[in-house]
Amino acid sequence: MKKQHGFLRAVSMGLSVCLLCGALAVPSFADNTKQQQLEQQKKELQTQLEQEKAELKNIQSTKTEAQKNKKNLENQSNLIKNQITVLIDQITDTSDQVAHKQQQVEEKQGEIDQRWGDFKQRMVAMQQLHDGGAVAMLSSCSSLYEMLTFNDTLEQITEKDNEVLEELQTARQALADEKAQLEAVQAQLEDQKGQLEGKQAELATNIRQQDATIEQAAADEQAQQAVVEEMNKKFNAASAELDAYIRSLNQQYAGADIHCSLDFRCPLSSYKYITTQYGQGGHKGVDLAAPQGTPIYAAADGVVTVAAYHYSYGNYVSIYHGSADDGNTYATLYAHMSQAPSVSTNQQVKKGDLIGYVGNTGYSFGNHLHLELRVNGNRTNPLSYIPH
Repeated sequence: MKKQHGFLRAVSMGLSVCLLCGALAVPSFADNTKQQQLEQQKKELQTQLEQEKAELKNIQSTKTEAQKNKKNLENQSNLIKNQITVLIDQITDTSDQVAHKQQQVEEKQGEIDQRWGDFKQRMVAMQQLHDGGAVAMLSSCSSLYEMLTFNDTLEQITEKDNEVLEELQTARQALADEKAQLEAVQAQLEDQKGQLEGKQAELATNIRQQDATIEQAAADEQAQQAVVEEMNKKFNAASAELDAYIRSLNQQYAGADIHCSLDFRCPLSSYKYITTQYGQGGHKGVDLAAPQGTPIYAAADGVVTVAAYHYSYGNYVSIYHGSADDGNTYATLYAHMSQAPSVSTNQQVKKGDLIGYVGNTGYSFGNHLHLELRVNGNRTNPLSYIPH
């Protein structure tokens, strides 16, 4: 009877182990294939999303560059406009000076004409004196002194008239030369004004071209924004589907008799610092910087639901810790391990068991541990539960 009881106990224990193993059964090959398909789908969508974002960035860069070019062209146009305004003022001033010089020339010519007229009248008058003019006057002289004095007087009058006429002619020529110089300056200013106006017209054409570029870029930007938003929706849907699948993997173990005491430990015995906090830039975990090869330990008792490679997580492990007294289920995820995990799917682990080593695999920049905590399948801040 004792042997029979021993045999029955052994059978009973065996059945219990089988039932427990059934409760903790690893997902089937089809499930693994589905996970790979979901990850591949998410990867492809992320690649497309990054390409569309890059295209949007190029469009925005084109728009920004066109706006910058337009601003520079407008600055140049305004500068030329100011220069034209200055030139117009200078041309107006020079034109006034030319007109004034012309008036002075005409006035000087009037003086010359008046002087010349007076000179001719005197000559006519002297010719008419004493019926014989100057000859008669000379013949009427009673002495050589009178004759010489009269002759000297006539010569002095003539010389003075010539001197005055020469001075007037010189002054008139000087005024005419000044006028010509002013007219030359005026012509140069007009030429500069014409060149600036041509440059301004060219800038106006370039500004219109930049406006067209900006308008087209704005339209392209709007269209590309719609494409990016649509890709974001698809990517978020794929991410949600993958998250839901990972959540379902954890739920497969929900029937197992696993109790979470919430007595978590830090997965690393030591680390340098936290490089990224939960929620920072949409980050869904906490990044702990540590040297490559630093041991990673299970934060609490549980069962490994995933021990695989993911294009973003790199080598990673997900552990389901069961239900706590608060009625919530808990699971942790450890990513970017330097090599394949030290545990395998469906393996039971204890708090503090080695599960892998810190690395830089997947979408990572520098050696660190990416740690996630899921409460009822939803990511939450690990530092609210796990010591650090």
